[in-house]
Amino acid sequence: MTDGFRTDKRFLAALIVVPALLSASAGAAELRVAQDGPVRLMPRRDWTTPVPLPTQPATPGTSAPGQTPADQPPPDIQIKDLGSVDPEAVGILDASNGGFSAGMWAGTPRATIRRLIGAIPDDIHSPVMRSLADRLLLTAAALPPADGEAEKAEDGTVLALRAGRLQAMGLVDRSKALIVASPLRSSDPALIRLLVENMLLGNDLGGACDESRRQGDRLTSTFWQRLTVFCQILSGENEAAQLGANVLAETPGFDDKVFLTLVDALTQNTKVRIDSLPSPDGLHLAMLRSANLPVPADAVEKASPDVLRAIGVSPNTDLDLRLRAAERAALAGAIGIPRLAQIYMSIEFSESELNTALSTAANNWTPRGRALLYRAARTQTVPTAKAAVIQKAFELGRRDGQLLLLVRLYADMLKSLPVSADLAWFAGEAAKGLLALGEREAARPWLTLLRERRLRDEDARNARDRLWALAILAGDDRYAVDDTAGMTAWLDALRAEEPEDTKGHAFEQAGFGLVLMQAIGLAIPETYWERLLQPPERMPILAPPPAYTPALENAVRGGRLGETVLLSILMIGPDGTLGVEPALLRDVISALRSVGLEAEGRALALEAALTNGL
Repeated sequence: MTDGFRTDKRFLAALIVVPALLSASAGAAELRVAQDGPVRLMPRRDWTTPVPLPTQPATPGTSAPGQTPADQPPPDIQIKDLGSVDPEAVGILDASNGGFSAGMWAGTPRATIRRLIGAIPDDIHSPVMRSLADRLLLTAAALPPADGEAEKAEDGTVLALRAGRLQAMGLVDRSKALIVASPLRSSDPALIRLLVENMLLGNDLGGACDESRRQGDRLTSTFWQRLTVFCQILSGENEAAQLGANVLAETPGFDDKVFLTLVDALTQNTKVRIDSLPSPDGLHLAMLRSANLPVPADAVEKASPDVLRAIGVSPNTDLDLRLRAAERAALAGAIGIPRLAQIYMSIEFSESELNTALSTAANNWTPRGRALLYRAARTQTVPTAKAAVIQKAFELGRRDGQLLLLVRLYADMLKSLPVSADLAWFAGEAAKGLLALGEREAARPWLTLLRERRLRDEDARNARDRLWALAILAGDDRYAVDDTAGMTAWLDALRAEEPEDTKGHAFEQAGFGLVLMQAIGLAIPETYWERLLQPPERMPILAPPPAYTPALENAVRGGRLGETVLLSILMIGPDGTLGVEPALLRDVISALRSVGLEAEGRALALEAALTNGL
């Protein structure tokens, strides 16, 4: 976990920010610094217009038009004269383009902000909570004053902490934009190191080495010494590199045997084999590329999302390993869904594999099996056959908790399938996926088809009844929470599909659904709760420490937006909404709605409904 950082330095100057040094295809946006009455020198860019690069769809139902997809570099930064500013308040979002308000930290102690930001997980499986974290970290917002000498002793700045969390989450382009936008980027050691690590992950070896040379002897940590050795190798200074590596090898506590082996391989042109690399970083990956060596198979097991992203998008990586890394990076949001789809489509399959895709994937439910199903669905021209592949993917995804990722992956296919009687058997699955994504209008024709067929088709009637709660959560006005007959039919449908060895599970599911409805502000009839009062079973529940719930309530009462969002992210945790405790989820959704994030609360409820089998 990233440690805390020291206080900022205030200054009075005209702030001039150089271009963000990102993709040439990126657009333009403004540097955001929290202040009262900013002087606007250039017009705002319309962030609601999507940029046609490989992107990750915005979280369904959220009010975040400025959300930048995982694979899309943020726009360049414009020049603004901002007068006296807090250099740590810099951001590239504000309330006008998808960020939060400049006063979101009002009332929250700086030490609390530092501690909670540092606790944001690297790997956040909930798209809704990940989007909130992304927006929070990128928003320009005034910070409270530092709290005396205690914070002056901290290592680094809040800005570096924000950039570090973005980078660890795999959002390396956004992290780089935030660093480059900062007036501290040339003086804060933590920001300098983050920028160099960012360059290494992006294979910008020239930029990393230039920055290392600019720092000279000022930065003496092991990281910089390792980088200096590698840059000497790239410059042909093999003797100096070997000397530096020998010095490191004799340094107490230095235990990076992979680094030393790669130095030998690169300086002596010897053949080596790296069998294990359990904790890779950007420098390891860069050295492996330079030595033309494969990434070891165990490198993805404990890798952070930023490293997984680098491995997943590297065309030189072993294909199976690349698929594993790409899937894990996509789950963490470090790779966008379109990029994952591109990787899947780059895999070559035989005609025999494509012809037996359903059975092959079922017997080999691995990243390659998932890629096979996606490839088969994408290339299939017959709607019924395409639907059969999608249904199989969803069926298999439910078994290992990957349904949410797969629904997002197949979303465009679901929306493009023709709604017809020939696909009535698939209507429930299609409607469920689209409703969970917040695509209420796209789901409507499928729900209409089920309603039209419910009198003569028992399967259609059961499928429609099964969707009662999800349709209400999505806001479909043809379903009502006070429809007692609808609630009864829904509960009956849940009980009909309940396995023999899990009696009572249907009542738990129904209770979960009603809690979600209550959380988004719907009034639940008392009789519904009474019907679900079955004998409770004791079961282990994963929950945050006791202090979090009262702290969340206090943040909401105080109108402290940033603190409310941060606590909500931490309370849901890295594993997302799968298996989350219903009361906890209700508290978080209610808190988000109370601070004005109504759409985000509803989107989180829909996400939870899908991941937990509703």
